[in-house]
Amino acid sequence: MHNPISFIAALCVAAPLASAGTVVFSNNFDSTVPPQVSPGVALITPVQFFAGLGPSGYQFGGSFLRSPTGNTVTITLNNLPTHTTLSVDFLFAAIDSLDGTGTFPEGDFLNVKVDGVSIFRESFANATASQDQTYVAPAGGVLARRLDLGFSGPGSYYTDSAYNMAIDPRFQNIAHTASTATIAFIMEGPGIQDLNDESWAMDNLRISVNAAACVGDLNNDNQVDDADFQIFVVAYDILDCADASMPAGCPADLNADGFVDDLDFQAFAVAYDQLICP
Repeated sequence: MHNPISFIAALCVAAPLASAGTVVFSNNFDSTVPPQVSPGVALITPVQFFAGLGPSGYQFGGSFLRSPTGNTVTITLNNLPTHTTLSVDFLFAAIDSLDGTGTFPEGDFLNVKVDGVSIFRESFANATASQDQTYVAPAGGVLARRLDLGFSGPGSYYTDSAYNMAIDPRFQNIAHTASTATIAFIMEGPGIQDLNDESWAMDNLRISVNAAACVGDLNNDNQVDDADFQIFVVAYDILDCADASMPAGCPADLNADGFVDDLDFQAFAVAYDQLICP
């Protein structure tokens, strides 16, 4: 349990300040698989009619890394610069008869893990319009939905979909401080089938690390004020970042030790006194 006296009194530890995001890995899979990527049985494959899908400057083109379901693609990064969060941008191709959470066969789920912890697990469905797909993209995230973009089509169950995952907040500002990172992608579930029936691909993969834009700015309004204090107090009262009631990513854990405690308050208090983010 917290000591309320120490919470009020702790006002003297300097907080680290901002640095710009740094791209630590980027690849469009137009040539060879880079050494940081362990593709399993995934192969570099021409994008076919996915070409041109995506916002200006960030589109499918050339080739992408295509994987059958059930195969894990792993990116391993070392010697990362000092950071507090990690972001993963990529274009995602859902190819052919992915079955979502339907009943025959049930379950095609994209599961993405950072250092063994799942940050995203949603089902994707292409085969029929009646299938259930749990993934709901944010505005602008759907680039194509159940269109024939090549591969095992045309027609029947073999339609395709495309998504810009770079705008999904679940892939942005993931709490992370280690000097290494392992990011794993797999389309899993009881519905997995061979490459000729269903598959997935990624293009324009970009991984960046970021120092906190402003320590203590928990609502991202470029200042540390009473609104941030209210957010901090709620997290401080919960204490344990593993608690199910803690906000996602545990943003009030300013020293990334798994708890929101007096050490975090000391850092928050300094930032609160400065008010305006640098």
